Amino acid sequence: MSRIKYALVGAVALGSWLVAVAPVAHAAGKLDCRNIEYIVGWGAGGGSDTFARSIVPSAGDNLGIPIKVINMPGASSIKAMQEVLSRPADGCTLFGITTDQITNEATGLTKLSYRDLTPIIRAHVDVGMFHAKAGGPIKSWNDVVAYAKANPGKLLVGGTGAASFDEIVSTILLDGAGLKFRYIPYESASDMHADLLGGRLQIMYDEVSVMSPMIKAGQVKPVLVFAEKRLAQFPDVPAAGEEGYPVPPAIWRGVAVKKGVPAGVVKTLETAFLKAAKSPKYQEFVKARKLDLFPGLLGSKEFLPVLKRELAMYKKVVKK
Repeated sequence: MSRIKYALVGAVALGSWLVAVAPVAHAAGKLDCRNIEYIVGWGAGGGSDTFARSIVPSAGDNLGIPIKVINMPGASSIKAMQEVLSRPADGCTLFGITTDQITNEATGLTKLSYRDLTPIIRAHVDVGMFHAKAGGPIKSWNDVVAYAKANPGKLLVGGTGAASFDEIVSTILLDGAGLKFRYIPYESASDMHADLLGGRLQIMYDEVSVMSPMIKAGQVKPVLVFAEKRLAQFPDVPAAGEEGYPVPPAIWRGVAVKKGVPAGVVKTLETAFLKAAKSPKYQEFVKARKLDLFPGLLGSKEFLPVLKRELAMYKKVVKK
């Protein structure tokens, strides 16, 4: 009986020791994942999707764990964020965080907050533009202004998401220009691009990174850049600041996890993604999509105050 008793005591002690050391090992940065899922709140072909697919191969190699990109469009990426928050806080589910998480919260579109997430990195800042169909009736920004003034409220402007970043910055600029318009929200950037090329939109908002291939292919023509001054890469495209319009903030993209992921795991993910962001393959993507126009790479601790500051700024804009 005494041997059995000692054996049970030993087993309990061993079990207690395992329970005690397991969290320590996890906190030290060990990812207990067979694979990692990276959830994107938008459809294929958009800026968030192309960013994810350009950086995760290198990040997966750095971690030694394959990363699978999953598109989960719906409600300006709220559906995707809800999915991320429904999963364990173990670092095995990543979220493609964008400015939309801040604007969704600022507009009251959701009760979800950036505070429900832990940022990993901000990868880049992406300059926005209004684009028209190449060879179509809109050949310049002056044509947009002339059409809008001759047809009040009939200017159709496309963007991804309702009450989204795209709608907010488009509204800031067009209101500042004194133009009446109708905003058409899309869940899929590909559908929006198709409608522009099909003549069902006069102009659309999208970022330089997304549109560079279509600009190069001669399918679309940028007509206004959301910046204080013209970009050296697009010297013939006027800037909002030059036209005397308010210049909205630029979109950014990054990676986040559910709040509660152990600090060691956050650090492991941050290290892997920072290294991936500097890899030759990702830098090739950055240069090709002109994502290096403004410095944007931030680590986890540097990224967090940016989220807080931008939420306060957007709330002021929305209230106004």
